[in-house]
Order: sequence, then structure tokens, then C-alpha cells
Amino acid sequence: MKKIISLAIFAVMAFASTVSAQILWKVERPGNDHVTYILGTHHFAPLTVLDSLSALPDALKNCDRLYGELDMAAMSSPESMMMMQQALIAPTDSTLDKVLSPAQLDSVKAALDPLTGGQIPMEMLYPMKPAALSTQIAAIMAMQLFPDLNPMEGLDMTMQERAKALGKPVGGLETMEFQMNALYGTPIADQAESLMKTIGDMDGEKRRAVALANSYLAHDLDSILKLMMEEDGDTEDYERLIFSRNDNWVKILTEEMPEASLMVVVGAGHLPGERGVLEQLRKAGYTVTPAE
Repeated sequence: MKKIISLAIFAVMAFASTVSAQILWKVERPGNDHVTYILGTHHFAPLTVLDSLSALPDALKNCDRLYGELDMAAMSSPESMMMMQQALIAPTDSTLDKVLSPAQLDSVKAALDPLTGGQIPMEMLYPMKPAALSTQIAAIMAMQLFPDLNPMEGLDMTMQERAKALGKPVGGLETMEFQMNALYGTPIADQAESLMKTIGDMDGEKRRAVALANSYLAHDLDSILKLMMEEDGDTEDYERLIFSRNDNWVKILTEEMPEASLMVVVGAGHLPGERGVLEQLRKAGYTVTPAE
């Protein structure tokens, strides 16, 4: 469970594969004129990454529709906002002050204060699920590590906005409800254990965040793979947050690709590996080549 931050926020986990230094891929099937492009993204990468991909403008212009992990515009609806808020709040018998010991709460405060300047009283955080607090810690940490980035101008959102500006339909491979359950629906005890492991290695989390960002900027999925493999893994986490989602996405894509040219924009960590999106498409009979 320790990698809830890395898996949920950085979304760049890879498994058991050697992949070229690429983040934009072209997917074709012999005898079919429709071409799909798959772009791997990173939440804390600058928009200049998109400008560096020479094949991207034409790929977007010629696609029939774009798929992201979520339709990000739908996230701002009142219903989605309410769902997100509810997903982050723990049951009244499982608030932080009930699932963590006084010593553990002190450790959380000691880790948070340098990030927040001591401006957030611990009592305000008690209603949050441990996984939600882990996510909040990752977001604050990222803002400090990457101060020049605008979190409202991420690659995923920008690609969806560019597609809509070209009149392309935009859809999500998953629903908000599915993602909230995947991230915050695990047992509270497991979330608390993961939070405390993260709190105990804040310097390591910072180093990994910077290394992952640098690997992404180098378009180096091999390096991302190596970094993620260095951490102790929880197979259930990988299955829930990466592998099973990849399986679901490939089912959706292989149903639509014969009839349409798609632009698919998902976290870069979903691309490589034996159960990564790219390898699964190869096994389904598609030719997958670098498009940069």
C-alpha cells in the first residue's frame, strides 16, 4: 500500500518490460485504414512536452475522438464534486484520530508542518480518509518541488481542450465513481498503514518524485520502470490501480479502433509491461510503433 501516492498521483508505474524512450505511440492493424495514437502523460510535466512531439498535431487533427482516463470537463459538475468530497471523507468511526495513535498523529503533524508552514491544524484533517491525506501530501509536495507548473494546465486537460477546439468528441475510459473507489475505497486500516509508511520516508518520496519527473521529461519509460521497481510492491495495489484498469481500457479500445481513429491520453505508467496497454495491443494483432 505504500505507493498510493506514486500510483495515484504520479501514475507512472511500469512492470517487467524494456521499452524505447518514447511517450507517443502509433497503433495500426494491417488492412485497416484507421490509425490510433496513444500519448503517455505525467501530472507534473510542462506543456512544452506536447510541443516537442512533432507527430502530435496531425495525430490530433486526424483522429475521430479523444479518450482520456476521465472526461475531465465532467469532473467540474456539481454531482462529480459532491461525489469526490464524499469519497474523501472517512466514516465517523474511522476518522484519523480514531485509526491513528497519538504518536502517529504527531508524526503526521511533524511531516506536514514543513510543507504547510504549520498553518493547517491537525484537527481539520481528522475527517479525511488516510488515502485522501496521502494524496493531499503528494499535491503539496509537488507544488513545492515543481513551483513553475500550473496544476490547472496539465497535459491531460490540455489535450482534451485542444481536441474540443478542433470539434473532436472527448470521452473517458472510466467514470469518476470508478476512480474514486479505486483510490479511496480500500479498507481504512490499509490506508492508514500506507500513510504511515509514506510519512516515515518523506525524503525518499521527494527524491522519487523528482526522479520520476526527470525520467518522464527524458521520455524514458525504462528509467521509470526501474524507479518504481525499487519500491516494495503490493501486488493487490498494482492489480487494482494499474493492471485491471489496463485490461478494461484495452477491451474498450479494441472494440472501437477497427471503426475509428482514436487519440488516447493516459498516464505513462499504463503503457509498458506485459499487461501494459502497448503490449496488450500487440498481442491483439496491432502494430505498435514509436510516433515521435
